[in-house]
Amino acid sequence: MASGKGETLTAGPLKAAEDEIEAILKSTLAGGGSLGAVLKFVHPGAGVVVIDGTKTPNEVHRRDMPADCTVHVDPMLNLAIFQRHIDQNTAFRQGRIRIVGDVSVVARLRPIMLRQSHATEDGFRE
Repeated sequence: MASGKGETLTAGPLKAAEDEIEAILKSTLAGGGSLGAVLKFVHPGAGVVVIDGTKTPNEVHRRDMPADCTVHVDPMLNLAIFQRHIDQNTAFRQGRIRIVGDVSVVARLRPIMLRQSHATEDGFRE
């Protein structure tokens, strides 16, 4: 019978990464700029983070729901992308990210994040 300890050890860092991603998105999207669509990040081993850009203001939550665009990505990689440690285009070309649906939705997120990062001077660069 499995004790579940292995799952807890693995899920801990993944959940922490997902918590940080959710916090980054909530902070960034609080400054305005609507996606006008639903964007979902599916994190294998952790869960989902959803941006419901059909609402004003955008709503960020962890409830699974249908999306206009779904991004399948490891939560640790996704966090590194949001923290600007890894280039999203390089990760995509390497096959580490899979996008299903309307790709223009995820493309709309980048300018919002860049605009907010310039406002807070947190080191994001274009």
